[in-house]
Amino acid sequence: MVQALTPTRRKLLGNVIWLYGLQGLNYLVPLAVLPYLVRTLGIERYGLLASAQAFAQYFTAFTDYGFNLSATKKIALIRHSGDQVSRLFWAVILIKAGLMAVGALILTPLLILVPHFRADAPVYAVAYLAVVGGVLFPLWLFQGMEQMRYISIASGGAKALSAVLIFILVRHPSDYLLALGLQSGGILVAGIVGFSSALASFNISFCSVTREDLRQVLRDGWHLFVSNAAATLYTNTYVFLVGILAGYTQAGYFSAAEKLTRAMIGVLGPVTQTVFPHISVLVGQSRDMAMRFLRKSLAWIAVLSFIPSALLLVFARPIALVLFASRAEGSVSTLRWIALLPFALAISSIFAIQTMIPFGLEKQLSRIYIFAGFSSLACAIPAISRFGSPGAGACLMGVEIVVIGLMWVVLKRHGIDLLHSASPYPAGQVLS
Repeated sequence: MVQALTPTRRKLLGNVIWLYGLQGLNYLVPLAVLPYLVRTLGIERYGLLASAQAFAQYFTAFTDYGFNLSATKKIALIRHSGDQVSRLFWAVILIKAGLMAVGALILTPLLILVPHFRADAPVYAVAYLAVVGGVLFPLWLFQGMEQMRYISIASGGAKALSAVLIFILVRHPSDYLLALGLQSGGILVAGIVGFSSALASFNISFCSVTREDLRQVLRDGWHLFVSNAAATLYTNTYVFLVGILAGYTQAGYFSAAEKLTRAMIGVLGPVTQTVFPHISVLVGQSRDMAMRFLRKSLAWIAVLSFIPSALLLVFARPIALVLFASRAEGSVSTLRWIALLPFALAISSIFAIQTMIPFGLEKQLSRIYIFAGFSSLACAIPAISRFGSPGAGACLMGVEIVVIGLMWVVLKRHGIDLLHSASPYPAGQVLS
């Protein structure tokens, strides 16, 4: 006899399904557009766009300030109080808008004064539109509310439209700026629609925000901001560094391989994003139940993520040639180096986002990411200078393995063992 789903499990399953709609379009649409852009624009022009998008990602991480985790966690706890939700919403939006303005003030003199940026200033300026869209897009609110239907439709529809326009309008290598504008524009439109949907869906009221509200939101997200900034340093810097040190052609090779592997891990993204607010609540109710839930999640996510990694490793060459044609054959060796990245990122996501953050280990996590960020730079600069794109791939994979090992050590030191079923804590005990 099939056991009926509980309301909690039914809600989790519904959010997973809607997030698959969102994440499917977030990863599958770019994956569909990727081969077309490589073939139409050429690997060098594609590498230029990838470098500009990677640079814009620094500002996206800066404006996110860890809110996609800290604000999600807070919303999950106060979602039944409309006044508190409204105050938190406007506090987060105001801070993100302020950080976006600071980012624009940093970017402008770079585009004017630095030769590397000045030569392609319009490209970097257009890429920054995605940062504006990210500021407006309140994914953290919908995740905390565990209501993913509206945001999935809004984001997915905008990005699907952007992809369709790319296939219709981008025809020649000279259309590279148009291609980037359509991609950034899709994110901007998704942000505008998502922002409007949030106001309507959750009856967000206009209210004054005090300085103490802003300070509290900044304090809550500080360690996650440091973690995200450091994580961005060691995950996002490679494309940008390859473009500077080895040229845009090598950057194109690396970006094509990396986006392919990250599309694979995107298959599991909806599950981990849905689980996070659930775990955040569960830890406060029963530590023992949270640990059992995490152990089960780790087991099947490890299995599911290993399958695409193994396929990429074994079939790297035919996959690259089918998707990108012979002009991107240089991405094959890089793809082999980072083929196991989906598996590694899935494990680190369970350790970091699903375990360390809900159990109050944000400070330790930020230290791990800071170490990884600087180690990544120390490894990447000489490796890219000597070996180009494959050198970047080898460093990226090596640093990710080190990060997983450090997370495991920290969790063990705090009595959190995700491999053994025996819990050293009584049910209901919360980490102090």
